[in-house]
Amino acid sequence: MIRSLSRTFLYLWTALSLSGLILGGAGCANKHLSSSAGDQSMTTKGQTPAETVLPDRIASIEPPAESDLSRTQETRTNQTPSQTPESILPSESPALLQDRASVMIPDSTGLRDIYFDFDQYRIRPDAQAVLERNGQWIRNAFGKSLLIEGHCDERGTLAYNLVLGEKRAKSAKQYLENLGIPSSRLHTTSYGEVKPACNEHNEGCWRYNRRAHFVVQ
Repeated sequence: MIRSLSRTFLYLWTALSLSGLILGGAGCANKHLSSSAGDQSMTTKGQTPAETVLPDRIASIEPPAESDLSRTQETRTNQTPSQTPESILPSESPALLQDRASVMIPDSTGLRDIYFDFDQYRIRPDAQAVLERNGQWIRNAFGKSLLIEGHCDERGTLAYNLVLGEKRAKSAKQYLENLGIPSSRLHTTSYGEVKPACNEHNEGCWRYNRRAHFVVQ
């Protein structure tokens, strides 16, 4: 009977042991599964969720209205390039125009006046061609001589302008002599400001009074 009890006890102990092992294995498996699930959960929680990368939003620009385009086109059409202001010339009175015309037209001999800068008696480049034509005329006019008159504008004293007029006449004479005209056929005088070719009181007129005039004798 003791053997029977012992054997029964052994069977129970073995059964309990096996049950414990089975339960323990299942628990470990459950723990492993739980741990794996937990790790996976923690991994999922620890990771930053994948974000959907959206393209940058482009500011929507509404196309201009047709009326705006029309105004812009009209503005561009009507625009003109910037222009440099034209030089404003002083107005010339009819008297000045008449005086200037009488000065510029040569006399019947074809002789023309030459002009000088303000307060100068130097022969200007534009006067050189005139003197050459005048010299050619007197060279071919046998028995004739020239009286060269020096003139000034009204600025300056009478005495000063008489001297300046004489210098202008002599400058013209010297130029003609250099062209081969005999000095004996050339004479000079000065009228200063007393015989103006133009009577207006402005630079547009004074420029024609600063001159050398040629008279055939």
